[in-house]
Amino acid sequence: MTGNPHHPKIAALLFLAAVLSNLTAAVPYPSPSPFSQTPTNATVLPANSAPTTSASPKSIPNLVLHDIPDIHGKISLPSDWTLLPGKLLEGDVLLAVREKIANENDPWTTGLSMTIDRNGAKDSGMKAGDYALGIAKEGREKAGEEATPISDSTKGAFREIRFEFPVQTDTPLQVTEILRANDQTGTVAVILWQSPKSEASALHDLREAMLTDLALDPAQ
Repeated sequence: MTGNPHHPKIAALLFLAAVLSNLTAAVPYPSPSPFSQTPTNATVLPANSAPTTSASPKSIPNLVLHDIPDIHGKISLPSDWTLLPGKLLEGDVLLAVREKIANENDPWTTGLSMTIDRNGAKDSGMKAGDYALGIAKEGREKAGEEATPISDSTKGAFREIRFEFPVQTDTPLQVTEILRANDQTGTVAVILWQSPKSEASALHDLREAMLTDLALDPAQ
């Protein structure tokens, strides 16, 4: 991201570390050292092999579709949730959360955040998909043994890389990280879904519905 003094490969992780730190200072988001090497022992699943969570069918509340004008995208969320779209192209974070919050510094536990990394892949000289996979491998290594294998698939114009990991806090959290990389534009959307670990099963279907409905413009 423009103006970020850190090594471009970790810009997205460092930015999102600040988002998670608003929830808990006990365990920081797993961000790599600026000079660390990409681990080679991280498990990567092939396309269509995303980790699954066994859960009985849950009712999904009616979702309301919202535009994200800044990036010509769309997002759906329950009517009683809070949406703070931010100015994504200026480095802000989008928040779609269950709690009633007024700004990105207010605490929340359930929902998703998203940032757009427009420059990291270009500055690193890598394709966006390879850049995103490197971020995921480093993040998974930092997350520890309880992190799931990385899934790597292609959905339209986007390469989607995903894994999950727990965060130990006063209220233990389960976090899903999704990186949607566009090799044509060089951009990477970094999406974090999180909820209390005790509610992860009950919120599984809502999480998947919101992530599926989160539409990005392939031209950006």
